[in-house]
Amino acid sequence: MIYSLKNKILSLSLFLLLLFSSFLTKDEDDILVWEESRILTWDDFRGKPAKRMSAASTHYDIFKTITERGKITIEAVFFCNKSWKKVSWINQQVLEHEQKHFDIVELYARKLRQLISETKYSSYANLKTVSDSLYVVIDKEMDVYQDKYDDETDASMNGDKQREWNKKIPIEIKALSLYKNSTFTVSFSQ
Repeated sequence: MIYSLKNKILSLSLFLLLLFSSFLTKDEDDILVWEESRILTWDDFRGKPAKRMSAASTHYDIFKTITERGKITIEAVFFCNKSWKKVSWINQQVLEHEQKHFDIVELYARKLRQLISETKYSSYANLKTVSDSLYVVIDKEMDVYQDKYDDETDASMNGDKQREWNKKIPIEIKALSLYKNSTFTVSFSQ
């Protein structure tokens, strides 16, 4: 009887451990880090389509990690399992529009790298506090810029405006080429 109870407890513990670990581990296949040489494909959009009048949706973020020694990594990321497409509505023009959303994330990741690298810090705690504040500012600016992009291009339906943005975004990214490396180090002044 005790042996049976121990087995049940052990089995339940193992089940709960496996269940919770699936929530805590990062699915590497789900996340793409922005690379200049790698463009999105429709196979990258693996999420369930939302019930709204859109052909596709790109889900993205800027990841920021900082070590106590001042090593910082800032990456523009795309979430495959949250990004979606409606197969009967998609075409190359829509894919290019979605790619530009991801490119805008890289643009703002570079802006964040620039702001963080050009600021002076007295300590790790100071770096964390300041970089977190800068992240909030950049994230809000990026959201406004993403909305402006969608509004002006009418979500890719306005071909003339879409072509303007297709030229504009790469120029803006290139202007921040000094900040293309996702990992850099800052020093602390005493």
